[in-house]
Amino acid sequence: MLNMWRISWRNITQNKKRFFISLLGIILGIAFVTSMLIADKTTNDVFDYYEEMYVANADYWVLSDEHTYSEDVVSSVLTSPIVTETMLALDKQAFFELEGDQSLNQRSVRITGVNDQSSSLLKLPVIEGSLDNEGLVIPKAVANLLNKNVGDTIRFTDLGEAKVSAIVEYTQLLASPSNWERAESTSFRIMAPLELLQEWTGMEDKLSYVRFQTTEEGEKLFQSLQEEFRNSNVYVQPVVADDRQSNDIGGLYTFFYLIAGLSMFISGFIVFNMIYTSVMERKKEFAIMKSFGYLQSSVSRLILIEVLLLGLIGTAVGVPMGIWLGDMFMQTLLSVFEFDMVYTLNWKIPALIAVVVGILFPVVSSLFPIYNAGKTSVLLTLKMANQTQSSRSLYIVRAVLGVGLLAFVFINHPISYLAILVSTILLFPLLLLGVSRIFKPILKLIFGYSGSLATQTLTKQLNRNANTAAILAVGIAVILLLSAVIESAPEGYENEIGNTYGGDLRVSSEAPWSNQDIEKLLSYDAVVNVDPLTEAKPITWVTTDGEKRQFSIFAVDEEGPTLFESSNKDNLYYELAKEPSVILGERAFDEWGGNIGEYIYINTPSGKQQLEVLDVVKTSNYSGYVAFMNENHLNNKFGWANHFDILLTLNDGYTGEQLRNELWLDFSTHLSKVETVEDEIKSTTSALTGMNELILIMLVLIIGLASIGTANTLLMNTLERTTEIGTMRALGFTKQQVKKMIIGEGLLIGLSGVIGGIISGVVLLYTTSQSELLGGFISFQLPLGNIILALIAGVSLSLLASWISSTTASKINIISSLKEG
Repeated sequence: MLNMWRISWRNITQNKKRFFISLLGIILGIAFVTSMLIADKTTNDVFDYYEEMYVANADYWVLSDEHTYSEDVVSSVLTSPIVTETMLALDKQAFFELEGDQSLNQRSVRITGVNDQSSSLLKLPVIEGSLDNEGLVIPKAVANLLNKNVGDTIRFTDLGEAKVSAIVEYTQLLASPSNWERAESTSFRIMAPLELLQEWTGMEDKLSYVRFQTTEEGEKLFQSLQEEFRNSNVYVQPVVADDRQSNDIGGLYTFFYLIAGLSMFISGFIVFNMIYTSVMERKKEFAIMKSFGYLQSSVSRLILIEVLLLGLIGTAVGVPMGIWLGDMFMQTLLSVFEFDMVYTLNWKIPALIAVVVGILFPVVSSLFPIYNAGKTSVLLTLKMANQTQSSRSLYIVRAVLGVGLLAFVFINHPISYLAILVSTILLFPLLLLGVSRIFKPILKLIFGYSGSLATQTLTKQLNRNANTAAILAVGIAVILLLSAVIESAPEGYENEIGNTYGGDLRVSSEAPWSNQDIEKLLSYDAVVNVDPLTEAKPITWVTTDGEKRQFSIFAVDEEGPTLFESSNKDNLYYELAKEPSVILGERAFDEWGGNIGEYIYINTPSGKQQLEVLDVVKTSNYSGYVAFMNENHLNNKFGWANHFDILLTLNDGYTGEQLRNELWLDFSTHLSKVETVEDEIKSTTSALTGMNELILIMLVLIIGLASIGTANTLLMNTLERTTEIGTMRALGFTKQQVKKMIIGEGLLIGLSGVIGGIISGVVLLYTTSQSELLGGFISFQLPLGNIILALIAGVSLSLLASWISSTTASKINIISSLKEG
């Protein structure tokens, strides 16, 4: 057995350049897979970590639809023997007192006062200082922007001053902007001792919420508190780790696995090409082995061992490289988000999966050549019978199937994407021939007769060359589709937000808006309409699988602002008004898992209720992770009586930016946030810009991986034509002419791949834009920048790949090659 491993090692390393190129393809493929698996797992862990940090060890909390309530209201919680720990908190909006020209909006800060900064119900990862319950706790972003250290003093307008006692890492509770531009639409958040904040604000004995932990009998207490607080301004909710309203990262996982799948597909083709060509070259060797008594299984096992050696070496090098790439990818990915998140690279399980995949995928890719080697016919091979196939009939079959699959462009189903890609591969011999004829005069002009000859020699291994170009095309097509979707998505988001935001500004308050406030807002010259917006939050509910979730419920009616899109909108308003029921945003509906007409269980301020789900609608609010209810039912049956938000519609010629400071000045005692529709659009689409940068990197990497396949194919073509090239040299061809011929072949393969990839990408994009699922969101918009990059990278890397192979061709010895012939 050991001898067979040595023989296999000798066989795969016999041609060192081909071995190295094939191994490089496997290494890069495994590295990409490893990095994507790590990115998937680590990203998931990052958001789980911050969700759990926000929840901490709390089981329930008591909130109010009037923002604050007296501490006496929760005396039953604070004295209950079932409650093991409590944390009391008060939120108050204030302003930093700073030297500079920052606006009130930029200086706004939400101060959360807590009675115990080191409570187990509060997770604060300290970087510097200590949680001593005497000073301010500020996140690192605030410390950097204000240039504050532990012991420094921060002053607040009309409140007071306090020293910084601790600087902490990013946490949701203290999520703050890291630059002044972002501070225009997002308040800073810091923490202070509860008694100090109550003293500053004159709100002694007032709380915004109470978190508490219970024993195993907590559910009984929860139910009794629901009854106790019914028909009051406070309500109790389970504390749920659910951050889906602010983090919509589901699409990232699709991106990760798509790139990993592409990498495996291209690497698998490289392995298949090498092993299949090696088997074809060694038919005589296998026939002789079988004539000396080797079994079919023995021959197949020999090739299997060769493949396993390639897989083992590729995995041993590719997995560590993938771990490094995964770390680099995570740094780039998290920089896309608005806050300075930290992460711990989760590489162990992904690396283990990558090891298994790295060993198995070369074997799976080579199953046909392995089987084919064992089935070698002794008599036919020794008689040198050429088992040629009818190339003409094969191309006709490929063309007919390829054209037939193109019909899926007009079929609205996810299978259409796969059909289009398969069609691309099947039609590539025709495309390669077409590109060769079109570019023949150009190659002749650049390379002389060598260029003209390149277009002829390319057809001698037309299937192999076409498949190589097709792999490059598939990679480019998929990446271009992703980039086109990301480029056109901001426009789709902008339209969706514009249609469902409800106004031009959303102004949030710490106290319910009064009629006097509304009259004052209507007195502004810029304001044409004021719509109170009722949002019940946070509200917990249960999925069909019994998992607890948390979202907001908006009040809607026919006369109010438009918060969702539906072709059946008028009827939905009518049905919602008949009896307590809800409609769900698309993401909430998917997470719920039920069907229209079924009931969803919600923990309302009036207790647990089951509400019929009337429909699912499109909305930009919280990325669709939201519900809507008739305002009358929300106020009465549901138990939420107040509104803390106002939607303003402006006259033409006015912008939200012009009103910011005026609103902060006039309502500074209770205003907490002023957000324009432009802020919402910018916030939603900003991450897509960073994602596009990742797409560009992936585009170059995928083209680079495919170019390794091009180099491998050209090298195999060159080695098979050793006698032919020797004859050409003997007839007077120079080394440079041979080099130019091989480079011309590689250039044609690269051009065909890029052109085919662009065409396929355009077809995929058209199919996407016409689909019912995304047609109204994704427009048919060509990513010209990425197309130019694909053209440059594809041609450049193909030229590099062909140059590597051409050096081998130019070194072929004339005499020895003629002897082999």
